[in-house]
Amino acid sequence: MAIKRDKFTEDHKKYYPLIFSAVFTKVENIDDAKDICQEVFIRYYENFEKVIDSRKWLYGTLRNVVLEFYRMDKGNVDIDDVFKDISLTFVNGFRDARIIISEAMEEIANFNNEDDKILFDLVAVYNYSYTEAGRQMGLTKRQVEYKYRQIVDKIISYLEKKGIRNFEDLL
Repeated sequence: MAIKRDKFTEDHKKYYPLIFSAVFTKVENIDDAKDICQEVFIRYYENFEKVIDSRKWLYGTLRNVVLEFYRMDKGNVDIDDVFKDISLTFVNGFRDARIIISEAMEEIANFNNEDDKILFDLVAVYNYSYTEAGRQMGLTKRQVEYKYRQIVDKIISYLEKKGIRNFEDLL
């Protein structure tokens, strides 16, 4: 039971900001967004043992709970109209950059092995130098530079496919 609670707490801390942001962009009301997020995480806790991919499950449930909210509020609603593309949601005219970047990272993870994801995290997230990351990964500085550049190029390519050509496009 403690392991379940610990993992749930970890996932809640990790995903709540993304889930809340995605919900808020759709319902545009903080109280409703909080209620919907609470419902999403209650359902997550109740189904925790069955969940294989937490993020995918949470986003799928988010879509269902938001749809239920819209149906209660506005009658019959098509989910595709509510969620055209969650990565392109807007808040006061601004795209939610966190969702777009997070999806880019997941998309990249699908094309690289786990070592490449770890390497990217070391350099981009934890601010390791190429030399330090190489030491941790058993690679030379040159290998790290090369692999990191490949990953960054794929991220840039992914973002360009989403219509993001420069930093300002995320705003």
